[in-house]
Amino acid sequence: MRITVFAGSSRRSAPCFTELARELGAEIARRGHELVYGGGRTGLMGALADGALEAGGRVHGVILRRFIEEDVHHLGVSMFEVDDMRARKAGLDERADAFVALPGGLGTLEELAEVLSFRKLALHHRPVVLLNAHGYWDRLLDWLERAVADGFEKPHARAWWAVATTAADAVRLCEAAQVAPHAPPPASSSPEGSGR
Repeated sequence: MRITVFAGSSRRSAPCFTELARELGAEIARRGHELVYGGGRTGLMGALADGALEAGGRVHGVILRRFIEEDVHHLGVSMFEVDDMRARKAGLDERADAFVALPGGLGTLEELAEVLSFRKLALHHRPVVLLNAHGYWDRLLDWLERAVADGFEKPHARAWWAVATTAADAVRLCEAAQVAPHAPPPASSSPEGSGR
């Protein structure tokens, strides 16, 4: 399985999250899966890739050519170069059998929101896991519940994501929920009345 992980590159991340990223990369590799990520070598991105490589795993990066020119890419992974951020997100999506979101900032949140939005529109049926260590995603999960309660999302929206608190649980949830990527939508699926 190829697991795309959304992760940031900030060097200011708390050490507990850096260690979590390293653990996730290692767990993906130990369980025989391939890591797909944004290709950076700093912050959670770098720790994630290092963890997978140290455990003998295969790692694929999707990164802007500009970032390679700025020398912020990871030198130890196979790299797919793209011209803009939309192509980068598409590259992460196209290579994924499952998604995991580590704690992160706006970039991570945007990537997560897009795959959840595409799941809502039945454009894919792949697992999406929030790695909620140290309660990082608690407020986002509260907001999602509020969106359901206030009618912006239907109650079945809760099936579009899963929540893990450890790296091992995140990988197990991906394995348990794996289905064929880009599965066709069910006959009854329609974006009408979906709250968008």
